Amino acid sequence: MSKGHKKTDFQNLPACAVEFIKLVIKKMRYRKKVRRDVQAELATHFEDELKVCAVDQEKEQKAQKLIAEFGDPKLLAHLMRRAKKRCRPVWKKVLVRGLQVLGVIFLYLLICSSPLIIGRPTVKVNYADWLTEFVRADRDAVDNARPYYEKAIELYVEMPGWLIKSKVKWPTDFNDVQLQSLVSWLEDNRKSLETLRMAAQRPYYWSRYQKSGEGQLVETLMPDVMKSLPGYKNLARAMRWQIQLQAYNGDVDSALRDCSVLQKFGNHLHGQGLLIEQLVGVAIEAIPLNEISSILKNTDVSTDALRAIQEELAKQVEKRKPIISLEAEKVFWYDQIQRGFTDDGQGDGRLLKQGLPYVVQDIKDFLWRLFTFRYPSRQEFIATIDEYFEQVDRLFEETPWDLYNKDTDEDEWNQILNQASLMLKILGPAHKRVSQIAWRLETHRIGLLTLLAIMQYQKNEGRYPENLSELVSTGYMNYLPMDPFGGRPLVYRRTEHEFVLYSVGMDFKDDGGRLGLNSRGEPRMWADDGDWVFGPVPESEVNQ
Repeated sequence: MSKGHKKTDFQNLPACAVEFIKLVIKKMRYRKKVRRDVQAELATHFEDELKVCAVDQEKEQKAQKLIAEFGDPKLLAHLMRRAKKRCRPVWKKVLVRGLQVLGVIFLYLLICSSPLIIGRPTVKVNYADWLTEFVRADRDAVDNARPYYEKAIELYVEMPGWLIKSKVKWPTDFNDVQLQSLVSWLEDNRKSLETLRMAAQRPYYWSRYQKSGEGQLVETLMPDVMKSLPGYKNLARAMRWQIQLQAYNGDVDSALRDCSVLQKFGNHLHGQGLLIEQLVGVAIEAIPLNEISSILKNTDVSTDALRAIQEELAKQVEKRKPIISLEAEKVFWYDQIQRGFTDDGQGDGRLLKQGLPYVVQDIKDFLWRLFTFRYPSRQEFIATIDEYFEQVDRLFEETPWDLYNKDTDEDEWNQILNQASLMLKILGPAHKRVSQIAWRLETHRIGLLTLLAIMQYQKNEGRYPENLSELVSTGYMNYLPMDPFGGRPLVYRRTEHEFVLYSVGMDFKDDGGRLGLNSRGEPRMWADDGDWVFGPVPESEVNQ
C-alpha cells in the first residue's frame, strides 16, 4: 500500500508478518500519521519480498526469515522513530524544540508559582481598633479634645457664598454690607468658635478609627477619617475671620489669643494619627502664623502682646514635638500583610499571590524571585516595612540642610528607595515632600518667633538690633534657632529704614532676601527658588 493511505491492506501477508508489523507500530509510540506511513512501508517491504513465493507455506517461511532479520520489534520501533525524527525539516525541528523548551519553562513556572496559589490568608486583627488604642496611648478620655472639635463642627454655620469666593485679605477691603454680613455670620458661629476654644485647652487629641466594611483597611478606614477633616478646615477658616475682625476692631489682644487657639488646634493633629490628619494640622497651624504676620503689618501691637504671643510660640518651638510621624501609616501595610500571607500561628507564613505586588521591587526582581523560589516570609517582609519606616523617621529628624550637605555619592532618600518594594518606591517621593513641608512649618515658626523678638526690641529700644545676637544678649530670645535650610540662624540685615529677615529656602542659596516667583512671575512665599522672607512682611504675601 502506498505511503499516506489511511488503511493498510494486510490480505496478501502471512499472519506472522501482520502480527510483527502491528507490534512494531505499537512500540513506536509516535504520531498517528507517521505510524500509518511506517506501517504501509513495512507492509510494502514484506509484499515485495514475498511476491516470488508460489505457495503459502513458502510465504510463511520467508516471512519468518525476514522477521528474524529485522530483530527485536521494540528496537526496530525505536530506530524507525529516530529515523523519522531525523528526516523532519529544520523548521519543524526548531519548532518542536522551541515548544518543548516553552513547555519546560511553563511547567517550571507552574511549580514555582504553586506556593503563591496554595493556601489562604487569615484576617484576624482589626487594625482600626489597634490604631485607636495606639494613638490614645492609655490617656484618660476626659483629656481628649476630639469630642469638642466634633461638637464645634455640629454647631458650625456654613460660610456665605460671597465670602467663599472673596479674595479680600483684610476686612478694610470690605464694603459696609459685606462687613455686616461677616459680623452676622461670625455671630452665628459664636457657640461653634467658643467650643473650638474649649477644645484647644485639652491637653491631648486622638481619633477613634472605624471601618466601613470588611475590605482592605485603606478602603474601609479612610472614608470615616475624611468625614471630619473638611469640618476642621471650616472651623479654622471661621476662626481666621474672627481673628481678623477682632484685630480690625482694635481688639488685638483677643485676636492674638485666638491665634494661639488656632495654633494649638493644629498642634493637636501633629505627630500622631494618619498622615492626612497631620497634613491638615500643618495647614491649620499655618493660618495663625500668617495671621500674626498680618496683625503685625496692619495694626499697632503692644509690647506686652508681642511678648505673650512670642512666649506661646516659643513653647511650640522648644517642645520639639514631631510635626509629622509615619508610625500610624504602618497599619495599612500590616493589614495588607495579613491579607497577602498565610499565617502559621506563630507570626510567620508564606507569601500569596495577592501579596506579590507589595513585595517585588520591579519586573526583574519579580522574575528573579519567581525563578528562584525566593519569596520573603511574613516575618521578613514585616521587618522590611519596619526598617523602611524607621529609616524615613530618621530622615525626618535630620534638617534639610544636614541632608543636603551629607558627604555621600547618592541622596539618602534614593538609597532607601533603591532597596524598597515597588509600592514603597511609589510612596517614597511623597514622604520626602512631606518631610519638606514639616520643615517648612518649623522654619515659619522660627521666622515668626525671631520677628516678634525684633519688633519688641524696636519698641523698647527705639531702633532695630544691629544683629540677631543682640536679641539673645538683651534677653529678647533665649537662643538663636537655626534655619533648617541654612544650617545657621536666619539671615538678618539692617536696611536704611528697617531690616530684612529671611531663610535661604529650599534651594539652600542666599538670594539676598529675594522672594521666589510663581508661574506668573509674581513674588511668592514658600517657592522652591528664592528666599523665604519673614520681615518686613511683603504686602502681596499677607495671609497666603
